[in-house]
Amino acid sequence: MKRPDAAVPLTTLRLLLGAYLAGTVLNLHHIALWVVPVAAIAAAWRWRAARSGGRQLPGRPARYATLALLTLAVLATFRTLNGLEAGATLLVAMGALKLLEATRIRDFAFLSGAALFLLLAACLDAQALWRLPLYAADLCLCCATLLALARAPEPLPARAALREAGRLLLLAAPLALLLFLFFPRLPGSFWALPDSGDAITGLSNELEPGTIAELTQIDDPAMRVRFAGAAPPRNERYWRGPVLHDFDGSAWRARAGLYVPRAALNYAGPRYTYTVELEPGALPLLPALELPEGPLPPDAVLTSDYQLALPRPPRQALHYTLSSRTQYRSVQPLSLAQRRIDLALPQGRNPRTLALARQLRAAASDERGFIEAVLARFRDAGFAYTLTPQRLGAQPVDEFLFDTRAGFCGHYASAFALLMRAGGVPAHVVTGYQGGEWNPIGGYYLVRQSHAHAWTEVWLDGAGWRRIDPTAVVAPARLEGESVELLPGAARSGGRLLRSLAWIGTVVQGWDALNAWWLRDVVGFSFDRQTDLFDALGLGASTWRTLAGVLAAGGVAWALVVVWQTRHRARPPPPDPLSRAWRRLGSRLARLGLRRRTTEGPLDFAERVAAARPALAHDIRRLARDYARLRFGPAADAAAIAAFGRAVRALRIPRQ
Repeated sequence: MKRPDAAVPLTTLRLLLGAYLAGTVLNLHHIALWVVPVAAIAAAWRWRAARSGGRQLPGRPARYATLALLTLAVLATFRTLNGLEAGATLLVAMGALKLLEATRIRDFAFLSGAALFLLLAACLDAQALWRLPLYAADLCLCCATLLALARAPEPLPARAALREAGRLLLLAAPLALLLFLFFPRLPGSFWALPDSGDAITGLSNELEPGTIAELTQIDDPAMRVRFAGAAPPRNERYWRGPVLHDFDGSAWRARAGLYVPRAALNYAGPRYTYTVELEPGALPLLPALELPEGPLPPDAVLTSDYQLALPRPPRQALHYTLSSRTQYRSVQPLSLAQRRIDLALPQGRNPRTLALARQLRAAASDERGFIEAVLARFRDAGFAYTLTPQRLGAQPVDEFLFDTRAGFCGHYASAFALLMRAGGVPAHVVTGYQGGEWNPIGGYYLVRQSHAHAWTEVWLDGAGWRRIDPTAVVAPARLEGESVELLPGAARSGGRLLRSLAWIGTVVQGWDALNAWWLRDVVGFSFDRQTDLFDALGLGASTWRTLAGVLAAGGVAWALVVVWQTRHRARPPPPDPLSRAWRRLGSRLARLGLRRRTTEGPLDFAERVAAARPALAHDIRRLARDYARLRFGPAADAAAIAAFGRAVRALRIPRQ
């Protein structure tokens, strides 16, 4: 055990502990929670040790053992020491150990650097606008800690350190903005964080409505859409996501590696061009208005079932532009492989549904008549829409169609697709989003997770795939207002109640528009957006010399503003009466060629004058001793300073 060295004052230690713990809290969303009490205990131990003065810190063997234990704990939690989550957890743990061994200014400076890296880790992982004030406050705290450490061991009051740090950060903000906008960016990502593998709330590759007893509403944003011109009507705003082909009697799942030819399409109707700002998601897909046409975003591939697939899930917000048409027609027949996949039926499951499908198909004159008969049954046989359906058993579609007759969009899409397959019509389930809320402040449609929806696609010879939405037959009002949800397991939000009040709804829309601007123009300020900015400013064809000139001019302007703002600090304070008298003596001697050097103290100066002018030796030595006593000794009264001034004026200095 060893005693802590009082290397920093308590006020400085308080700032340091605040910066370290604030960095830990800002990373709570992605670090291992077991490290939080480790950090709190280490900070409390260090604080009590500093206050008591006699409380001992752990010795080297104990610290080394704890180091090994914490490193193994991080490895056991994340199976690696790399990556943002594991790295931030390890940094918090190592910072806690450093607190228990720091004895020198350099040790505490290292801890302040660790706090800054924790702030950086939080910024890399989460860039939501509401976190910006928290990041700014922590940055100010870290800078105040560095200022206080620069003054150690002299104490610097915490309030003064925070005030000075805030002032310096405000002075640096214009230069940071200049570099953010005009420093040349590279296309693509300068670095990429490894994929953590954690799931993010969103659409799923699986739909099993029979196991859901309550479908909660999730108001988190899924994407924001800006149309270049007129937007399609709400009943045509279907945003295509995962397509589910495989059905085992209970659950629909996306088929991995669906390698079948994609049927060529003839598009008709208006063409809609739009830009999507997509929130991070768990699936490697880009939702698109049915159906995308024309150039695709980079790395996106249009699959055989018209999904926009990506190589990996988007772990950060994405921006992409697409063109789509809501009216289309296939010009090729359905391939045998695709027909076999979308007619497959599980053996021994839902026999009543299969019997009903055969009955309705036999009574219909053709496939279109069969589809109308099934939709008529949904409309006229007492079916109801509900977010709290009964759980279903081993034959979920049978129980839904013949017993409960109540469910949400997943129940209706699943049952309709199974009836179609049983009647010989190829069908599959499509999930995605439907509708969207218009935000007049931001000029975009906000598509929330609560707009998640499921519908069915059927194949009609001579027409191709056709969207059939049975929910629109059972509960058309649900598609005219808020959409039906697919995603269970989240807390119910009060967003609908808030938006029902006009002024609160305006505030909510304004906040979302501000968030959209933040994500699009700040977080998403990429190489392409910087190029657009240069074009708008007439710098599109500029060379690096022009950009360097812009940066240099802006930097000089910023430096001049900073100098102007800090001119009172650079200007020396006005001399006091004692200094004025001493300077008057120096000026008189300078006229004889005896100018005082800047590094020369008063006594040394007097000795040099005495050697050069022996006649002045006695008076100059006396005046120098009096000045040194008055300036550097105990506080002098006004009478003594006035007497010194009179003695300087009375001194007679011969010219030779």
